[in-house]
Amino acid sequence: MGKKYYDVVIGAVLSIYICTACLALSPAYADEPEVRGLWIVRDTLSSIESIDAAVDFAHRNDFNVLFVQVRGRGDAYYNSYFVPGPVNGVEVGPDFDPLEEMITRAHEKDIEVHAWFNMFLTWSDDNPPLDPEHPLNSHPEWFMVSAEGQSMAHCPIEAVRSSRNEGRYVSPALEELRSYLSKVITEVIVTYNVDGVHLDYIRYPGRDYDFHPRIIADFEALYEVDPRNVVAGSAAVDPALQYLGRWVEFRAEQVDNQVQSIRRRIDLVDPDIHLSAAVKPHASEAYYQYGQNWAGWLNSGLLDFVVTMSYYTEDETWLSVMRENLEQVDPRKVVGGIGAYRMDAKKAASQVEMTRKLGLLGHCMFSYTTFVENKRYGSAFTRKVYNDSVAPPDDYKPYLRKVYE
Repeated sequence: MGKKYYDVVIGAVLSIYICTACLALSPAYADEPEVRGLWIVRDTLSSIESIDAAVDFAHRNDFNVLFVQVRGRGDAYYNSYFVPGPVNGVEVGPDFDPLEEMITRAHEKDIEVHAWFNMFLTWSDDNPPLDPEHPLNSHPEWFMVSAEGQSMAHCPIEAVRSSRNEGRYVSPALEELRSYLSKVITEVIVTYNVDGVHLDYIRYPGRDYDFHPRIIADFEALYEVDPRNVVAGSAAVDPALQYLGRWVEFRAEQVDNQVQSIRRRIDLVDPDIHLSAAVKPHASEAYYQYGQNWAGWLNSGLLDFVVTMSYYTEDETWLSVMRENLEQVDPRKVVGGIGAYRMDAKKAASQVEMTRKLGLLGHCMFSYTTFVENKRYGSAFTRKVYNDSVAPPDDYKPYLRKVYE
């Protein structure tokens, strides 16, 4: 990739994540309803016992919204007619439906369940999936391509990891792929009494992707220039950087199309189902680097709220980034994500207090696994930030919908 790729655009919109002063961190208990979220990774859905333990923990520690990972790597932790079952060997069937078990038990405790889907990230293991219906096997043409023409479906996994990617991603430039993923969401919202849909990896892995032949052809048809030449930084190709800006926009629009499709499906089934996304923590960087226009999604009503993956260990950085975000969006549409796995309970509690001082919708801890692995973490954390079981906002309460059998 050319050294100039995005340098001008990013340099104009991003600031250094340093703040000279931080909010005073005196104890701040919630005095109004707030989202107290907890991300629950799919490993917890391996048995009824582990699901029971997670719900009991959430209830005992006053969490009120669970983001439950039901799609990890192109698989389904629920009974699906067309999505392959869990790739880690968990047996899902008539006798055990992890999503249904989680919903039933959480709603008994007045806790919401938002089904968490990994969207474009579809595979990350060394060996390919065994199921022939898995997208990597059945539709390798769906996967993203690098500027050098290397397909994420066919290249060695080491090549993917060398560019600091989590795994193999599918391309939002393809209408058939977007239709497939919207169908995945639709099946869940018409079959299960979920309170929300939570999108993760709804973005590109980085600026080096996606140069799928389809998106190159579409961009060339509009602007008569190859985007690979644009991002190489050639002054002869794009002296005024006009095409670079158009490429940034065009690339992001492909992700927009996926979010729009899912929003339409939800509105047709039940507009009271919340649609949210786990997003890169800095709104401008998310857009320019990852094609994730989450500020635009919030402001246009495509999303009801976002959960920022702001896993910074320094309070000053966390606060500086969030303040910049709030120049663009309503704080009551932002849930601050906190990386519990990277800090002790005292540090996590101080960041929860910042979400309250900034007037955010609430906070979400990543993840439940941290509390399982460190039994003392939960009591130390909740003792510092919760003095009672504050309810979520009025429209964040489990309710019974009529779902299709």
